[in-house]
Amino acid sequence: MSDFFANFTARNPEWLTEAGPFSDVALSTRARLVRNLPDFPFPHHASDVELETILADMSRRLSRLPAFSDGWDVGFADLEAVQRRALQEKLLASFRLVSRPTSRGLLLSRDLSRAAMINEEDHLRLHAFRPGFDPQGTLASIMALDEELEQEVESAFSPEWGYLTASPTNLGTGLRLSALLHLPGLVLVGEIEKVLNALRQLQFSVRGLFGEGSAVRGALFQISNLITLGRDEAEITDDFQVHLGKIITYERSARDQLYGRDHLGIEDMVHRSWAVLANARVITAQEAFDCLSNIRLGVSLGLLPAVEPGRLNQLTVQQQTAHLELEVGRALSGRDKGASRAALLREFFAA
Repeated sequence: MSDFFANFTARNPEWLTEAGPFSDVALSTRARLVRNLPDFPFPHHASDVELETILADMSRRLSRLPAFSDGWDVGFADLEAVQRRALQEKLLASFRLVSRPTSRGLLLSRDLSRAAMINEEDHLRLHAFRPGFDPQGTLASIMALDEELEQEVESAFSPEWGYLTASPTNLGTGLRLSALLHLPGLVLVGEIEKVLNALRQLQFSVRGLFGEGSAVRGALFQISNLITLGRDEAEITDDFQVHLGKIITYERSARDQLYGRDHLGIEDMVHRSWAVLANARVITAQEAFDCLSNIRLGVSLGLLPAVEPGRLNQLTVQQQTAHLELEVGRALSGRDKGASRAALLREFFAA
């Protein structure tokens, strides 16, 4: 694992480096499949011995899959806390996995586009990531991984209920699609609550950058489907594409409306944010999130120099605490943390 964490801050999944479809609004699309073993209790009911047995067996079987054969088997219990948090900052590991590392595992494909979590809430959680808004491409990636899995692992399945899962919300296909959307236009015109309430009524969940329990920062919203029972994967994906496609359209319209209403105020906001990041000597994570959000908005409106969406995605991740600490090789206090973050951002924006 030493090879994996060597230069980790520069080791990025494709969604952090590439501009996918609708990248002015969508940072990434993720597909997750939940699978469980028929002969073991769910992780929250399993004994320590059972969890260790599942971990060892699943690590061995998953390592044989083409998706992971040349990838990384991350032994979570052997990692330092900062390394686990850095994996979460790149969205490669969940908070549950990071906070309870014992008898948990994580496998990653070589390019970090696919992941398998072992003994999280379920025995297996498979993930596939694509840049931008690409539900169909993400579905194809996760279903190809599921086909590989079926050659190695028998999953708990009921002809009546579908795939059996620890949480009833995942029962059925076990498919959860998520998109990470940047929605500053809807926030600033005061329409975001109306839109989010409409999504909730349509059985979508709305969370922050790191999913369940996380706060929204920098106008970044993670939106996921909730219904997995009684619908096949194609129906779930089509519904997801239609409704979130509308959100992307609303966001673009809100940005135009915002600029038409107060172009001077918007220009001032985005240029001030650039100036802050180009000159600050100490900056908090919240201010960095806000300034990067404003700059992303300014670039999309043509008010600032063109910056690749992937570079802004990388800065959004790299300015977070675990990445800063890995880069400098030590734990950082509040003031040192703010100074290290400012130096990272200043190096890019001052240039």
